[in-house]
Amino acid sequence: MSRRVCHLIDANLDTAYFRAIARHHDHVRFPVMIGSLAAEGPLQGAMRDLGTPTFALGVARRRQYSWAIPRLAWLLRRAGVSVLHAHCFDPTLVGLLATRIAGAGFVFTRHHSDHNLRLGKRWHSQLDAWCGRHADRVIAVSEATRRIMTDVERVPGHKVVTVYNGAEPLPTPPAASLETLRRRLGLDGEAVCLMMARLHEEKGHLVLFDALPGVLPHVGPLAVFLAGDGPHRQRLESEVRRRGLGSVVRFLGRREDIPELISLSSVVVLPSLAESFGFAALEAMSLGRPVVASMAGGLPEVVVDGRTGLLVTTGDAEALAVALSRIIKDREWALALGEEGRRRAALFSAERMMRGYEAVYDMIEAG
Repeated sequence: MSRRVCHLIDANLDTAYFRAIARHHDHVRFPVMIGSLAAEGPLQGAMRDLGTPTFALGVARRRQYSWAIPRLAWLLRRAGVSVLHAHCFDPTLVGLLATRIAGAGFVFTRHHSDHNLRLGKRWHSQLDAWCGRHADRVIAVSEATRRIMTDVERVPGHKVVTVYNGAEPLPTPPAASLETLRRRLGLDGEAVCLMMARLHEEKGHLVLFDALPGVLPHVGPLAVFLAGDGPHRQRLESEVRRRGLGSVVRFLGRREDIPELISLSSVVVLPSLAESFGFAALEAMSLGRPVVASMAGGLPEVVVDGRTGLLVTTGDAEALAVALSRIIKDREWALALGEEGRRRAALFSAERMMRGYEAVYDMIEAG
């Protein structure tokens, strides 16, 4: 029996995650449609290219939810949706209310960990917990995230199912494109430390900046590239200037050439203060690059300490400096870590993720 699933996200970005959902869902049992709260954008174009039904509610601000919720409920009924699968905070709240009008099942993926709790965002945390308790099921992207929901937010344990994120393998870039990027970045034999993360406090950029004085004297010429954008960019750029790291640290902004950047890197670093899973670690490992990461959230479930990279205590800049220095200096060991990482990354496939999602949809159907 076919049961249509609707995925709902807030922004309309074209991401590898939703492309993977569109490609790897069970087209017979669980045909999908994927839409956004936001107005029409790249997400809708990407879904049409993949032959996946899509929509855009056109919401520009939260006060518009009063009409967006009934509109979404009408859309769900018209499309014959059995399960709405929401992603991120606003779609979770809007989606939960809309399904209760439409009579559809409701599940959401919890993509963040304890960030809001850590920063004392009480109303945000309370709404997170309320949505978890009233959903039919919740998908946690790591065991660490599941424990936060059950132990701290008091979501009933039977409702929370861990399904690890999955991804399609990143393509190995051709040598010519790597050489072109090397020239564009002005690299001349330096080791490269890459951080791929939103420019936000929770990602731990300041811990990396604290660590660099303990790395630079020991590893020779080093370029530190920060790929990503976010609300704290100006603050972080000011910190780099204040610390005199401008000749080492470069802000690359949002990039479309992630496989090339990873392939040019000696090490990928994730000094996160909060992390539900760690997609960047998975991407780095899939291309055979060692990872140095904090022990925050789900990162230890992705990175195996001493086998695919090194794990350090969250917020410990001195330990981060030691770990980065070890891997950058020992290239043979770094290669071995990278190869083991490549094998481990293959376990986190998009196919496995989708089969996990679909098992949760079956649970909702069974009650």
